Amino acid sequence: MKIVFLCLGSRGDVQPYVALGKTAKLKGHSVCVCTGQSFQTFVEENGLDFFKCSLDLMALLRTEEGKMIFEEGLKHPFKAIKYAKKVVDPMYRKAMREFYVACKEADVIVFHPKAFGAVDIAQKLGILCILMPPVPIIYPIKAFPNLAITTKNLGGTLNRFTYQLANFGAESNNIKDINDFRVNVLKLKKRKAGAYMIKRDQYPLPIFYPVSQSLFSEIEEFKDKVTLTGFPILETDQTLDLETQEFLKDDKAPIIITFSSMPLSQPQEFIDKIVRALKSSDNRGIILVGNSGIVMNSEENILVKESMPHDIVFKYAKGIVHHGGVGTMASALRSGKPQVIMPFHVDQPFWAKRLYHLGFSLEPLKEKDDESEFVKRFDAMKDSFVIHKAKEIARRINLEKPNEFAIQCIEKQYEDWNKKR
Repeated sequence: MKIVFLCLGSRGDVQPYVALGKTAKLKGHSVCVCTGQSFQTFVEENGLDFFKCSLDLMALLRTEEGKMIFEEGLKHPFKAIKYAKKVVDPMYRKAMREFYVACKEADVIVFHPKAFGAVDIAQKLGILCILMPPVPIIYPIKAFPNLAITTKNLGGTLNRFTYQLANFGAESNNIKDINDFRVNVLKLKKRKAGAYMIKRDQYPLPIFYPVSQSLFSEIEEFKDKVTLTGFPILETDQTLDLETQEFLKDDKAPIIITFSSMPLSQPQEFIDKIVRALKSSDNRGIILVGNSGIVMNSEENILVKESMPHDIVFKYAKGIVHHGGVGTMASALRSGKPQVIMPFHVDQPFWAKRLYHLGFSLEPLKEKDDESEFVKRFDAMKDSFVIHKAKEIARRINLEKPNEFAIQCIEKQYEDWNKKR
């Protein structure tokens, strides 16, 4: 079976597909990942075939204009619209044609919602297509609203409606280009925006959420409608550098603070506050600056690094402060260490609220919170009940075999698809 993964976005968007691709290849399948060139080395280093997509969102984020629009688009709505029409939309038109070429020999397409045209291509080729959003954002449920719209519970009917609204909106700005692609390239009829988010020609579209069932065990609406495969794990031979290894030899475990690609609004004021909070609470710390804007040198009891492999270093933590990106959150959950989320945007407020509600993280923080709030969370990380809850969810999640299960589900869908043909 040849599987083609179509994925666009940040490292957090692409890595789950690469992790599953490695497992699929070990099971004898042929795997290709079609994404932006920023990830070519990452894909190929993991032994997978790479197909270049011109829409490289990470490359756009490295430009001054792109960074401003993607990080502060709500503050500059007219500039964002102009940038999309001038830069992003032409790339999407080209990307759909590239997706088509990448998938011509495929048996199965597994795609990110940002990969417009995926189901249309599958329809043209007559092959199986599986939608795999990184977060539970597609299938309409009553339990909670679409996280792209709000984290406030609106009640069952309105909660479900937010998914219909978001699914329509996801393609509405690009439906003209999608239909141009359908008519002129695929030789298919035009369709409505959002028509292929849940169904494909009146049949349910297989939807996989690569998240743990342990976080959604009470959501009855997911059963038989979507498959929760677990947080994908990317096996790596990375190790911690010697300086970090020496720092961790101290008996006093550090609090690890990381925001990955998220930029702080006032990075210097924030880090000054964090340093004071660590010292006043008698804690050591590891600060991973990433794209936060923090500029700081290591000092006594505080180690500063650009980045580290989370799955490795989190195991040595007393507790973890992070932004709530799904990949970082999954690593924190697997570590069995207390965590607190300081969310920025997109799905992060959802995870902050959900984990706190389930008792698997401390009350969320905000960047503007004063030093005393951070000290409170640091102190809470040594509470026996908090430690117990962190170990409990880690035990449950670590019993899962997410990669193997996801590939088994793809294989089963492919088997069922061939029976229907």
